[in-house]
Amino acid sequence: MRVIAGKFKGRRLQSPPGMTARPTADRVREALFGALQFRINGLRVLDAFAGSGALGIEALSRGAAHVDFAEQDEKCIVTIKKNLGALKTENYRIYRGDVIRLLSVLGSYDLLLADPPYDSDAYIPLLEAAHKHGSLNAGAIAVLETKRRFDFVPPMGYNLTKQANYGETSLWYLAYGE
Repeated sequence: MRVIAGKFKGRRLQSPPGMTARPTADRVREALFGALQFRINGLRVLDAFAGSGALGIEALSRGAAHVDFAEQDEKCIVTIKKNLGALKTENYRIYRGDVIRLLSVLGSYDLLLADPPYDSDAYIPLLEAAHKHGSLNAGAIAVLETKRRFDFVPPMGYNLTKQANYGETSLWYLAYGE
């Protein structure tokens, strides 16, 4: 796994040991950030269910102003710290815990990247909690990574702007508050 583009392009990233996380494939990350193209620069980003931190690190590499990484698995937290430490960047914070509960104390974001375990029921509760706690700025983008066969209707306050499939993975792009 590597950083696709930006100031950290080509840097190798570690994956958490064991089966604690399913890292987003390089081609899916490339498609995700290609779709967001020039919108990343200067954004505040939340990498929810961060795993290795690859999505948030890609956002930092492409010019995000700040990234918060939320993860509850300790092995993943250690991996995120190693990956960020190797990049020598400081515009991030790592939070350990259930991201849905953490939203009540976190700031507000312009971009939400959510890649929970595919079989979890976290997608709707995450989006609803973000709405309830004012975690997303008006016009924010939420990107969900799901398994391909996923039945999803965005909750109130979110508009589906794009959905694309990459093998067994789907990306859902939602506009918030528009």
